[in-house]
Amino acid sequence: MKHKITIKTQFILGFVLIFSLSLLFIIVSADSSTPDVKEGRIIINEPESSGSFFISSTNISGNEVISPVLRTDFDFNGIYAEWDQKNANIGQDFDIYVRFLNENWTDWIKMPIDDDYSGKDNVVTKMSSQLVLTKRTDSFQYKIFYDPHATVKADIKKLEFVYLNSLKGPKSDFNISSNSDGLNIVTREAWGANENYRYDEEGSDLWEQEYYLPKKFVIHHTAGEKANHDPKATIRAIHYYHSIGREWGDIGYNYLIDSKGIIYQGRKGGDGVVAGHAYMRNRNTIGIAILGCYDQGSRCNSPDNLTEATKHSLNKLIAVKSREFNIDPLGQSEFHGEMLGNIIGHSDVGSTTCPGNIIYNELSTSKTLAYNLLQDMGGYKTPLATSAQFVRQSAKEITIEETKSKEITVEFKNTGQAVWRGYEDAGLFIADSTVKNKMAKLGSVSIAINNQTSSPIEKYQLLGGNVYPGEIGKFKITLEPPKNKKQITKNYTLAWLDKGYFPNNDFSITVNKIPCSTCNTNPAVQTNSIYSASLVQSSFPTQMPAESTQDVMIQFKNTGNKQFNKDDLKLHIIYEKTHISPFRNNSWYTEYAMIPPVEAYILPNGTGSFHFRLKAPHIVAPFPHTITLTHNGQELYKWDKTIEVISSYASELTENTIPVAVKNTWRPTVKMTFKNSGTKTWKSPRLKSYDIDYTNSWFRDWSWVDNKTIKKSWKNIAPGESITFEFKITPYWKANTYPHVYKLFDGENEVHINGKTEYLTYTRVDQ
Repeated sequence: MKHKITIKTQFILGFVLIFSLSLLFIIVSADSSTPDVKEGRIIINEPESSGSFFISSTNISGNEVISPVLRTDFDFNGIYAEWDQKNANIGQDFDIYVRFLNENWTDWIKMPIDDDYSGKDNVVTKMSSQLVLTKRTDSFQYKIFYDPHATVKADIKKLEFVYLNSLKGPKSDFNISSNSDGLNIVTREAWGANENYRYDEEGSDLWEQEYYLPKKFVIHHTAGEKANHDPKATIRAIHYYHSIGREWGDIGYNYLIDSKGIIYQGRKGGDGVVAGHAYMRNRNTIGIAILGCYDQGSRCNSPDNLTEATKHSLNKLIAVKSREFNIDPLGQSEFHGEMLGNIIGHSDVGSTTCPGNIIYNELSTSKTLAYNLLQDMGGYKTPLATSAQFVRQSAKEITIEETKSKEITVEFKNTGQAVWRGYEDAGLFIADSTVKNKMAKLGSVSIAINNQTSSPIEKYQLLGGNVYPGEIGKFKITLEPPKNKKQITKNYTLAWLDKGYFPNNDFSITVNKIPCSTCNTNPAVQTNSIYSASLVQSSFPTQMPAESTQDVMIQFKNTGNKQFNKDDLKLHIIYEKTHISPFRNNSWYTEYAMIPPVEAYILPNGTGSFHFRLKAPHIVAPFPHTITLTHNGQELYKWDKTIEVISSYASELTENTIPVAVKNTWRPTVKMTFKNSGTKTWKSPRLKSYDIDYTNSWFRDWSWVDNKTIKKSWKNIAPGESITFEFKITPYWKANTYPHVYKLFDGENEVHINGKTEYLTYTRVDQ
């Protein structure tokens, strides 16, 4: 009997232990997820009305309105205001203040009007204050103070306070990127960026990534009260405010630094991506924001202490990026018509007190310390780190009809240790070999010759983004027939900025000129000028795999009696009648294409060609476009074309043991085998399951990774290969027929199943 009791006791203890470990696993899994920021709103339709519930008192002169204590329905740590306004001189005739009840009431905190309008280079659609951060609270008051000397009093309508709770997120820095210079940066995943903010309801990117070579550092503070007590929550609140409140789709800073000196990744896209931190001054700059308020005696009631850890991280970040992009921390250069230092405050390029006088007064010291750190790292990365080897060219001799042009492709291998940057102004280019007379050979001690002609150099930039060591970069060269000869041989070389040219990488191309077969060189004299055109051929696609690129050629015939000139003829490509195409890339001249023809001029009955590249977005959907040919703004030809983006992540469900019916006491094992039928290799496939409304599945089992993720794998599954997921399901206790949805992912990429975004099935549960 004693033996039986002992066995029973051990069994109970074992069961309790297993249950406890399972519960702990579920809790940890839940805590490691990245929940959305919670938003609430309090709306005051008539903030100036003395009878309003939201007004506690007004002073005798009527210049100040104070609210009663307002309670929110959940705790918050950030707040901003939005309003409709008439008859107001923005920023001069009224101010909004707020205070919070923490342990005690804080001082009144000014909510500065977002009078810089936006860091992102776009147009503001509504009035807003800047985001004000605080410790966790659920109570606040607001105060509106009107300038008694204003000639016209502001008429504020529909004042809204938007409060945010961003306190729930990742608990540890489980994902930190680093580079060879020892710079550790907390990734977006680690601080809890919600990547869904980047897309609109149709799945289009709200803020397409654009790249320019960094040349300056712009330093900011985030303002707000004591923003450093929970840095990740602060960053998530800023991310929400920029992405949703300002409708940008992402955070506006490239990097952020907290009081412990921890650096956080900002805007998605990495080095060179244009962020939104200094209105109309975002290109060619790296925006670095220091968490907290550092404006002594003005913006901040109690300024934060600029710690030594923060200063060191700021200086090291500047030094590392200066080394990467050859920026002199002590130098200066012309920037938008002004001579400015390479390390500046936001106030140097905008009407703002940012980054506050405490930080601004430190910038001169930061320049010196960053420069010293740069020297300790070995100085700038020399051109020798960027070496190249000629690989091939698409043709060594071509024939071109007069008045027309052709393109060839040239390839070089990156044999150095540095990344070739595919930015518009990154500096790597192909040019006529006479450019060697103006610069030295890379790696030599020669001095470039500067007394040569200063005629402009025609440059051909790197295509297709960044090229890493060992990879091949492509260049496209446009060639025209010689003017006074039938044949000419042109010599080219690869060069970098004004630093020098790459030795032993020259190549040549022979160009032959022949008469134009489609040109009417003696058109009849016409009394009326007629401009018209017809479509000859087009390779504009009807389908493209997601994230793929495709070169396109569209050819038109001049059916009028007047010559088309290159500068007057333009091709416009517009998405859904008015929007920027999500297929836009650096081969387009502007956001709405406006691509010129290849030919210098097109005679009547002649043809003109337009060459450009499409880059498909990652969203699988049809994208309707309108393509219009214009001459001096006059519409010549127009047609609609839809591109369907098909997934490059696709699978076939080849094995499926999901039961049709189960008892509610069963816990069956299920196998699902997926064959990779797409073009991409899966590197981290994972299987998820939901109810049809994307809440938890009716068949969720405790053994799953979390409430919705069944299993993860770190195997590489190449196209044509298969992976099997084996797992348990636990039916809901109540008898009924329940749906369950299965979705397959590779990292953040959704993998289609049998041509659909999900696999839906039903299982009957019996008692």
